[in-house]
Amino acid sequence: MMRITGRSGSFRVLSVFSTVICFLIPLLSAAQEAETFKPGGKPEARIFSSLNSIFADGENQNRFDLTRAYLGYSYNFSRKLSGRIVYDVADPSVGKLKFTGMLKFAYLKFTSGKWTISGGMIPLPEYDASDRYNIASWLTADLTVMNGEGYKLTESDSTFKAAGAITLFPLKGFSLRGYFDNMGKGGINQQTVQVIAAWEGKGFQFSGAYNYQRNHSIIKGQDYQGFTINGTIPVGEKIRLIGRYDNIWSEVVENETDPWNLSKDGQLFLAAVEFSLAQGVSLSPNIQGWKPADPQLPFVTRLSLSLDLKF
Repeated sequence: MMRITGRSGSFRVLSVFSTVICFLIPLLSAAQEAETFKPGGKPEARIFSSLNSIFADGENQNRFDLTRAYLGYSYNFSRKLSGRIVYDVADPSVGKLKFTGMLKFAYLKFTSGKWTISGGMIPLPEYDASDRYNIASWLTADLTVMNGEGYKLTESDSTFKAAGAITLFPLKGFSLRGYFDNMGKGGINQQTVQVIAAWEGKGFQFSGAYNYQRNHSIIKGQDYQGFTINGTIPVGEKIRLIGRYDNIWSEVVENETDPWNLSKDGQLFLAAVEFSLAQGVSLSPNIQGWKPADPQLPFVTRLSLSLDLKF
């Protein structure tokens, strides 16, 4: 009896011990992962500069431009929670000021499994493809609620913009994205539709996009459309060819004779060669052509030597 009891007691002790070990193993593994992770961050900076020669209507203008600079900092609080702040300094193109600054990004991002949630002054999903819900390997979706004024201004009139998009990946390296947003005020709705097709391979990228916006700036009848094609092709380990074509046109508002945005309508042509001098440093001689839709405005040609510094 004593042996049987002893065996039974030993069995119970071993069972309890095994249960405790099984319970502790995932906790110990999580603790080890937590120990290996160390919160930390890094600064970021990007500077755009160029030497330009502009030809229009028989006149020539040469100048050196420091066009824009991004200064920021990214920090990982944990494996799932991170933050980023970026300050944007650029030429406002109005008044006598050469440079003005604004807060471009300031947000927290939480990533868990298929979900990514960002809050604050965030890069919008059409620019930051990571802020999506991965429904499947071939399908992602994203939803955004943002200020109607855009990222340069804070919300002032309770007009918010709601946006949603779905991206398909039918083939390796190929994506097809559909985007729609809407905001309204005073019985008028501004709505945007965008379709983007992109193909990426080893070193090369091609994309085409179509945009249509109805009632731009929430003004009835101010509709416009745009189409763009761009691509890059590697011709060496550190050399790429770049090309781009844009065409934007606006509609004629009721009781008017010319398109409402005629002074800014037109076609852009760009061709460039990009040389990678070092990691984060690229030099690009390029030629741009702007053909205004207004027949009274001259064709503008720009020759540039552009420098991109990223560190």
